[in-house]
Amino acid sequence: MIRNNLVALRVGSPFCLRGIPSVERMLHLFSVTLLCASIVGLSSGAATPTCKKPSVRKEWRALGHDGQKAFADAIKCLSHLPHASLTPTGATPGLPPILANSSHYDDVVYVHMDAVNSAHFTGRFLPWHRLYLHTMEGLLRDKCGYQGYLTYWDWTIDSHDIKHSPIFNADPAVGLGVFPDASTNFDLSNGAFQDIIRAYPVAHHIQRNYTLRPFETQIFPWTFNLPEKEANTTQTTEEYIKLTTTFTGNFTAFQAYLDGFRAEGLHNAAHLSLGGDMANISHSPNDPIFFLLHSQLDRVWAAWQAHDPSNRDAIAGGVEQDLNDFDAHPLGTGTPVTKDTILYMAGLGPDAKVSDVFSTTGGYLCYEYAS
Repeated sequence: MIRNNLVALRVGSPFCLRGIPSVERMLHLFSVTLLCASIVGLSSGAATPTCKKPSVRKEWRALGHDGQKAFADAIKCLSHLPHASLTPTGATPGLPPILANSSHYDDVVYVHMDAVNSAHFTGRFLPWHRLYLHTMEGLLRDKCGYQGYLTYWDWTIDSHDIKHSPIFNADPAVGLGVFPDASTNFDLSNGAFQDIIRAYPVAHHIQRNYTLRPFETQIFPWTFNLPEKEANTTQTTEEYIKLTTTFTGNFTAFQAYLDGFRAEGLHNAAHLSLGGDMANISHSPNDPIFFLLHSQLDRVWAAWQAHDPSNRDAIAGGVEQDLNDFDAHPLGTGTPVTKDTILYMAGLGPDAKVSDVFSTTGGYLCYEYAS
């Protein structure tokens, strides 16, 4: 239909101009040129959609009981929908086979497992996870009728005592679950997700185990520099301000500080301190708290981008991990990550370029964070 209209409206064609006086003809040519350009843009995919009314991602507590229940219900819905088709990239070898009897939520986890090597400790880390969150939000809305948006956990409110934050509560409708203990093998025994079974890496209940000093246990090829460092010292208001207002124009320094020297920064501290599923970089999305945590990290990046124009489109790093020389290459090595680098969703949703997700309100994405 568009192609037929282009033929009919071709500038200078008798169909466009017959019987039109010269002045009107000029105006007509101008308007038709604009119309044709618009149609060409739409047909070629060149036209960029606009973001006129961004959705607002709110802090968990700001959702209220009804909003929290809607989110929890959508997570449970996706956890009971059947597995859909995936196309793993193979970037991370040694993964278990995809289980045909797994859930659609398990698909979300598997895609993260597939991206362990390509989207962690590389320049893809922040843009890949921004697209991953966007994809997850779309699944909750499209597959489970969720009317809200992703939510974040502002841990600066709770940095004095993360373990006893009110977001970890036992309410069976909305609770994210109180931290369990060894008597349940650290399986969640209360809250909205206590009965859910995750498929990967083996069938299990969601597990969580808070550890204030997570760097006492070695898990990487390098030795932690500060084994007695307390995780909550990275989650303070002062650290949030430092991250979002310094490292101007220097994406390498910004992400390196977010991960921290020898991975003792905010990102890794938050994961490891929560323990259980969250402490495993591969299958951490098994625990829904992952999405609140990474929305907070995405919020940090968005705030840093907004702080100075030179931050907005800044990107750096490489596409390959270099864990054997992490001190020298905390953002990876190999082919440089640029605005044209592809972010792969392995069939969970559309792939995109880094440039597509630079702005949360740029058209491809259309959301902002409540302050």
